[in-house]
Amino acid sequence: MIARRAAFLFAIAAASLARQAEPPTPSPSPVGPDAVWAPPPTFLAAMHKACDKGAPARFGECFVAQMKKAGAPEPALVFARRTGNQGYLHDFRNTGKVDVAHAEYPFRANQNQVCFLVNGDPPMIDVDDPQWVTKAMLEANPVYADLAKRFPKLVIFPGSRFGETAPAGANLKSGGQRFDLDFLLRDGCRACTTVGSVKVAFDFDVNGKFVEAQVGRVRARR
Repeated sequence: MIARRAAFLFAIAAASLARQAEPPTPSPSPVGPDAVWAPPPTFLAAMHKACDKGAPARFGECFVAQMKKAGAPEPALVFARRTGNQGYLHDFRNTGKVDVAHAEYPFRANQNQVCFLVNGDPPMIDVDDPQWVTKAMLEANPVYADLAKRFPKLVIFPGSRFGETAPAGANLKSGGQRFDLDFLLRDGCRACTTVGSVKVAFDFDVNGKFVEAQVGRVRARR
């Protein structure tokens, strides 16, 4: 019994030492202007010809392989893989510790333009991920609460994501950064009437670590 217990404790200790010896997971390489890629006009047609006949689960891998075949540089391929093989980097804006990356997702039925805040901690934030702007955050705003009463099917959608100054960035007094993102409030669906807008601030500290997203100005249009 004692021998079995000693062997068990030895196994636990060995496993612990093995975990300590494992090298830390390396941080992904920074996203930069060298990852921007402009596909040739014939790319999508050629890609579909090559990829549509394959297994649906391998479509994304085929897409990136066709990017490489079309001349995309390695940083562009790395970025595409970080999107889950769904898109490519259309534009990059150097804004400091945390930068702005505009991606194109050509296979989405809607919202093909995706905005990422990159090179901070976490290294890549999709600003339209629902986790950043929750219903509870919105309902705490009195203007939004009033709109929700008047329009029970109120839904939030991304605003414009591409542009030379979108999203607007600013330096905070603390040394950190703030990015202001615009969202639209619509009466039930993407094609429905826009009844309001929301501005959401994404804040980072001086080291580029994400602090919080906070709902700012909410405006009613009706």
